Amino acid sequence: MSAAPETRLHRRISTALFTILTVLAGVLLLGLVIVTLRLVQIQADLGGLRDSALPRLVKLSQLSQEAAATISIAPALSASPSRFEFETLLSRITDKERSQEALIEEVAALIQDADAADTLRRNGRLLRQNLQSLTGVVREQIAVRQSLEAHVERFRGVLGDPADALPPPAGEEAAGPAGIRRLADLAGLRALGTLLDPNGARFSRNRAELEAGMAALGEALAATGPGNPDDPFAATQALLHDWEVAKAEIFEAKQAALANDFRIKALVEENSLLASRLLGSLSTEFWRVNGEFQSHVAAVGTTADFTLAVIVAVVATLGAGNFLVWRVLRRRVFERLARIRSDLQTFAETRRQPSIDPVADEIGTISTSLGRYLQVIDERESELAEKNRAMERMAGQLAKYLSPQVYDSIFSGRQEARVVSSRKKLTVFFSDIADFTETADRLESEELTQILNQYLTEMSRIALGHGATIDKYVGDAILVFLGDPETRGVSEDALAGVEMAIAMRKRLHDLRDAWRGSGMEKPLRMRMGIQTGYCTVGNFGSEDRMDYTIIGGAVNTAARLQALAEPGDILTSYETYALVRERIHCERHGEVEVRGIAYPVVAYRVVDSYANLGIEQRHFRETRSNVKLDLNLEAMSEAERSEAETILRHGLDLLEKRAAPPGRATPGR
Repeated sequence: MSAAPETRLHRRISTALFTILTVLAGVLLLGLVIVTLRLVQIQADLGGLRDSALPRLVKLSQLSQEAAATISIAPALSASPSRFEFETLLSRITDKERSQEALIEEVAALIQDADAADTLRRNGRLLRQNLQSLTGVVREQIAVRQSLEAHVERFRGVLGDPADALPPPAGEEAAGPAGIRRLADLAGLRALGTLLDPNGARFSRNRAELEAGMAALGEALAATGPGNPDDPFAATQALLHDWEVAKAEIFEAKQAALANDFRIKALVEENSLLASRLLGSLSTEFWRVNGEFQSHVAAVGTTADFTLAVIVAVVATLGAGNFLVWRVLRRRVFERLARIRSDLQTFAETRRQPSIDPVADEIGTISTSLGRYLQVIDERESELAEKNRAMERMAGQLAKYLSPQVYDSIFSGRQEARVVSSRKKLTVFFSDIADFTETADRLESEELTQILNQYLTEMSRIALGHGATIDKYVGDAILVFLGDPETRGVSEDALAGVEMAIAMRKRLHDLRDAWRGSGMEKPLRMRMGIQTGYCTVGNFGSEDRMDYTIIGGAVNTAARLQALAEPGDILTSYETYALVRERIHCERHGEVEVRGIAYPVVAYRVVDSYANLGIEQRHFRETRSNVKLDLNLEAMSEAERSEAETILRHGLDLLEKRAAPPGRATPGR
């Protein structure tokens, strides 16, 4: 039955659990390695995003904003700005050029494609050159316009109300003052129109009309004669003179302004085209970087998904492994251990041998060994039970030679069987049968033995019932004591001893009636003596043979009191009487001589307990913290009783006075 578990080791629970746990540990380790590698890859992908794609996207976005701002500045330059507006725009252009150039270099440094980086630098350089050319042309245009505006203001100063201007006069009216005025106004209007007209296609026609008008005005002024300071046409003549001097400069400035307008428009269109090219290259690079960014994000997502799948797989494997371990433990360990526990409980209750577990593993080996052990235990218990019964029979026989208290104290371990003694205050009882020799001569030995055994049995039962320790039987004599090995206190032990003696006397009286009815002429009578005092109690003898007994003067006194007692009487010493007089009625017997004691002993004859007598207590004693009262009614004379009554009444009067409220009279008795 024990060979099967040894030959089928492949079914061992530890092997199965070790295999499962090893697989789980391997899966967990592999999962940790994979997750670690994937996390490193995710970290690398995120690092690429942080170090490459994201910075490029940010720089490209900033450069796109700068290029868009540049596109918005160029149209403002073409809108004929003032010098202050031009200076403001020029400051913005300078800032944009610097920031744009720095961003282009940063982006180009981040771009991995060299051609794309060169294209970006070239487009940025062309855009800056375009802005520089545009700002130069605009600066020149502003200077030309300032010159033209000065001439415009000059013509406006001599020009009358344009609404009053009439068509040029014909014939004689042209020579008069009104005709000259109308010619001057018409010439001024034509000059303003020529200078202010931004259309270059109309410049030739306007120039011809202006020159014809100025010529007509000159002829009209020449017809009026030489000028003088009081001439009303002096200002017109001065204007005409200035016109002749500056007309070439005016026409050249106007042609330059028209050419600058054309160049500005061309440069603005070129600026828009270059900015669009720059934005296009930025957009191309942006979408290429965005593709890289999306690729990194997709790689991170794929890695994260794979890592999550690995974690889920590891967790699922661990869960399945835990379930498998729990199933193995439940089916192959816990359930079988529960059956073994149930079998052990059944064995403990019914002593029925448990069934052997048939599975060849550790539990099966334990079950087989346990069954063998239980069988051995059962056999040992049977042997021990037989030995215990023999010991109990022997102990029961030995107990008859010992007092039950001594027997219990030894077998319970409270007392050791060794020569040792102690000194205690005990109550000693000694009894003897009066005229036992004469009674023995009258009876046959069988009858005497039966009567004596009955007597000793009854007396021993009473003694044990009152907690006494039976010391020994000496023929018909009995020696017992109270207070060892168990005590209830000296007073209670003394009272129990006296009550025991009274009970023995009563039981012997009942036995005497029975013996007399059976034909015994002179039934047994006993004398009893009781003494309370210090004795030496313990084991006396040798290590091979010892006796539990007491020695001391109290034993001698009890024996002497027993010898002096009349048949049927109980004598006690004063020591015992003083302890029991409140509950036991005793009569003074007188002084007796005790061998070994130099002074006489006062003896008292025990009558009975006050409860058995049915009379009031003759000795009253109460002791409290501030009250002491001791009345011996039996020993008092009439005069002493009267004196005691007077004393008690006086005490009551004092108590009532102390209890009465102040100012209130105490009623007399």
